[in-house]
Amino acid sequence: MAGLIQRTTKKLECLAARNKAAYNVLALYYKRIVHKEIRLADINEKDRILCVGGGPCPFSGILLHEHTKAHVTIIDNDEYCVEVSRQLVRKLGYENYIEIRHGDGSDICPEDYTVIHMALQVSPLDKVFRYMKQKCKLGSKILVRIPKKYLAHTYNIHDLAVFNAYSKKANHPFRNIDSTALFIVY
Repeated sequence: MAGLIQRTTKKLECLAARNKAAYNVLALYYKRIVHKEIRLADINEKDRILCVGGGPCPFSGILLHEHTKAHVTIIDNDEYCVEVSRQLVRKLGYENYIEIRHGDGSDICPEDYTVIHMALQVSPLDKVFRYMKQKCKLGSKILVRIPKKYLAHTYNIHDLAVFNAYSKKANHPFRNIDSTALFIVY
């Protein structure tokens, strides 16, 4: 079971990155989640967003840009995913607004960003979250997607309790994501 959700997600996103119909159908899964996250963190065009974990079809980063006009940087540690997502961003005409970088969440300096968005597949999620919280500037907002409790064991999270001290959260019924937690760094 471990890794099954991540492997399935990657395969579906690879299909979506290359097929417009699949992209439109799969984007529906993310649209409501991202809308809630935009409201939760009060994201607007003045924000600079760092998405940690984009995959081959970075729906969240794309939707964050489309609905806020904010500049988005997406990092992923899988070179194949980075190349596929760069091609998609070019095809969508967003290359001046969405930057795709190869890298690891615990290696990038988050100081230039006002919003940090962490995908559920980031590994290990708790370790990268601690790093981001420690290295980002005061006032930064960190959005972390939290899995349903019965699915938590399928993700690489060693200490789920680290996500208990959130400022606010948005719940996501009928998804493998339980909620998105907002942390404001003070």
